[in-house]
Amino acid sequence: MPLTEPVAVAAVAAVATAIPRPLGRTGLNVFPVGLGAMALSMPGALEADDAPAAVVRAALDAGVNFIDTANVYCPIDAIGANERLLRDTLRALGIRDVVIATKGGVDRVRRKVDASPAFLRASCIASLVALGCRAITLYQLHAVDDDVPLEDSIGELARLQAEGKIVHLGICNATADELARAQRTARIETLQNACNPWQAEDYTNGTLDACVAQGISYIPHSVVGGAGRQAAVATVPAIAAIAQRYGVSAQAVVVAWHLAMGPSVIPIPGASRVASIVSSAASVGLTLTAAEVRSITAVGS
Repeated sequence: MPLTEPVAVAAVAAVATAIPRPLGRTGLNVFPVGLGAMALSMPGALEADDAPAAVVRAALDAGVNFIDTANVYCPIDAIGANERLLRDTLRALGIRDVVIATKGGVDRVRRKVDASPAFLRASCIASLVALGCRAITLYQLHAVDDDVPLEDSIGELARLQAEGKIVHLGICNATADELARAQRTARIETLQNACNPWQAEDYTNGTLDACVAQGISYIPHSVVGGAGRQAAVATVPAIAAIAQRYGVSAQAVVVAWHLAMGPSVIPIPGASRVASIVSSAASVGLTLTAAEVRSITAVGS
């Protein structure tokens, strides 16, 4: 899909001026906006949109060098498809310096969380094969399992790390208390939770503050509201007014809102169209006022 001239120009300017953000305490620095890759391989996600490889290429051209995936971002009979897509696309482009984060701990076949040590080990090894790498740069526990002590789940990931299969660890869909428990077992570099104008609690309840205090990156997913609210964001008066004021999309305003929360925040908006990820990347060039940030944070209250 062709880009409008303002979006393309903004994207180029954003790449030139963006200050990379540290990924936890890993020593890695990434573009402030990452790519959430789930939409690239889910059933029906691309029926009327751009080819997955084109979206990935556009993200890279826009400066994005951090991509989030998972073994279960795919049809139920194709576990690892999203990881393989990224592997094949990056290989075809001859690109190796992109940070790929994946995760394990959800069993799509049984439709349940499974963070047992045995399942996590099998999932990690399968992801190594799917990604075609010797060690996964960032491996995240996909969800806390109510039937498995968190310490057992993180302990197994720490063992995989000690074996050289994982370089850095993260945790997803967890509370600040669960993050603290995980930290007592292994060094956690990232916390990835759903966060958007309707689910902004982590920005006000101390969760982000805990991440900042510990040098942990906060990675919001469902950045604009998830599949159910992605289109609705443009109808929110506060967001629509800001978008009109700056001449950008409502989605770009929301990505800029996340970025305004500080350098510990690395949003990973999903995209199934070239224009979407280019617009999201260009959001690094949009600076919101404190009042605008507060108005978006208040949307869900």
